[in-house]
Amino acid sequence: MPQLTLALGCVLAGLSILSPARGEEPATGYVSPHDPANDYLDAIDRIEGDYGPYATELSDLYLGLGQTLLDSGDYERARDAFHRGVMVVRVNSGPNSPEQTNHLYLIANIEMLRGEAKAADEVLENIQFINSTYFGEDSPELLPVLDRIYQWYQMMRPPGSEFTRYADYERIIELTEDMVEVSEAANGNTHPETAAAYRRLGEAQFQTVRYLMGETMTLTLDDYVAVSGGTLYTPGVVKVSVGEHYDNGRKAFRKYFEAMQANESTTPLEYAEALANLGDWYLLFEKTRTSRNLYQEAYATLAQSEDYAELADSYMAHPKPAYFATPQPGLLEDLPADLGDLNLDISMTVTSFGDVRYVEVINAPEGLSEDSLGQIKQQIRETPFRPAMKGGEVVTTKEFIWRYEILPAGSAS
Repeated sequence: MPQLTLALGCVLAGLSILSPARGEEPATGYVSPHDPANDYLDAIDRIEGDYGPYATELSDLYLGLGQTLLDSGDYERARDAFHRGVMVVRVNSGPNSPEQTNHLYLIANIEMLRGEAKAADEVLENIQFINSTYFGEDSPELLPVLDRIYQWYQMMRPPGSEFTRYADYERIIELTEDMVEVSEAANGNTHPETAAAYRRLGEAQFQTVRYLMGETMTLTLDDYVAVSGGTLYTPGVVKVSVGEHYDNGRKAFRKYFEAMQANESTTPLEYAEALANLGDWYLLFEKTRTSRNLYQEAYATLAQSEDYAELADSYMAHPKPAYFATPQPGLLEDLPADLGDLNLDISMTVTSFGDVRYVEVINAPEGLSEDSLGQIKQQIRETPFRPAMKGGEVVTTKEFIWRYEILPAGSAS
């Protein structure tokens, strides 16, 4: 429809000339502030008047209108605009057209801003249903869709956040399971994308175990399995098996390793890093013997490689926070504003078992209270560290210096 396209072009061009030109003297008397949303509404009225309420080009105008309203904090009208854009797409391209995806993501964002997490979940489930119906449940074209939904959850409800609940961890597990299933069907078990999906599934299961164990703050994983078969009863959840999440995560990581081993493009360094990360997993669950074996296997993987042998001694020469438990910058309530962001040097001993001892803050700035120093040292002591390795063996490192960042409470990390 060339006439409609030309008309929309004229309308969009008109959006930029409806305001007074730069340098033009304003009229005397009161002039109400210009509202950009009115420009979009005028353009929508013109297109609807000439070509009907479902003209194809209206979807972009509703997208722009909704974004303008969203930027101004008018969530209800923004959501209505995005819904209207969705209807235009569905009428013109079918109920399962992927063209409506951007509108739907913005609706999900609005639901989160309104505090309606369940409604946001329903929108994201609809996005997945639409795309799986359009492309096919086993189509590789579904993988970018699943990845985008996964990234949405990582940004809006990241693991470890105080606002993230068990249902959110469950949803991330379901997404990563779908990634594994689609990639296996489309690419095979040894493809890099399949390996990445296995790894994400393992990480999702781990984060779930850590969340559940953190909720009770009392028992170790062995206690759960020995006392109750790994079953927890928590508010809002009928039954949760910690042991099942743990086993499923371990199996996912094993499949990740097998996929990497079978792929000729995997470098020894990549494989060594995967082994060390799994060692961190076991370290966090107080399985120190298993974690040591994995660290040593990571070292041997490099040492036995012609291209990477020189890295073997430097790869784990210094302690570092366990992969799954790297601490976020500390937020201190009483940090003086004039200090701003701080990076403190922390002296500590990291044992061969990954325990942190003898924590001291070096050259603490004036104005940092004893309570704040105590908070910092407590967090460091509670952070499991991957121990250093010398000659292929884990060792204790004394007077290790580590840089720690702190921010005033309320700052973004």
